[in-house]
Amino acid sequence: MQTLKVDHSQLFEPAQSEKMIEEFWQWSCHIYQNKEVANLCLAVQDTLDLNVNHLLLALWSQQKGLLIDESLWQNIEQESQQAMDAVLYIRQKRLQLKQKSPDAYQQALLIELKAEQQHQRQALQTICKQQSLFIDKNQPLNNLSHYLQVKGISARDQDTLQQLGQLVQNISL
Repeated sequence: MQTLKVDHSQLFEPAQSEKMIEEFWQWSCHIYQNKEVANLCLAVQDTLDLNVNHLLLALWSQQKGLLIDESLWQNIEQESQQAMDAVLYIRQKRLQLKQKSPDAYQQALLIELKAEQQHQRQALQTICKQQSLFIDKNQPLNNLSHYLQVKGISARDQDTLQQLGQLVQNISL
């Protein structure tokens, strides 16, 4: 087993970080356009109380070869909590508008998307702040499993979420 230590100060300069943040946002929008992915993500969000942005981050970072272990997931969750709280507040207000005012609902949806983008930005900034990154070239990354372990998700539910991961991987190809 060969483990490489990569210095983030060389990988994640501000311009590189911004590029990575934008790339993740564009990838997320592309993946989420798939109705099956969107429905699965929303179901998991509603039934298991998982964060869709973090699910997508786990899958995207695996494809990019970025390891997110349990410790880093805890940091991501902690440092992006304020942005997540904002998303949840906006979502709650948007849903209240659904039957009252279609125009206001659509405006709130756009605001919620901007808040989602900020949430993703904060999560990636947490990753970029790390001093080192360990990549095991001989083992596949499984950031999704690490995230699910931090969230205390059962093995049975993890199997279902791995199917989501496979679907996203197929769409990304």
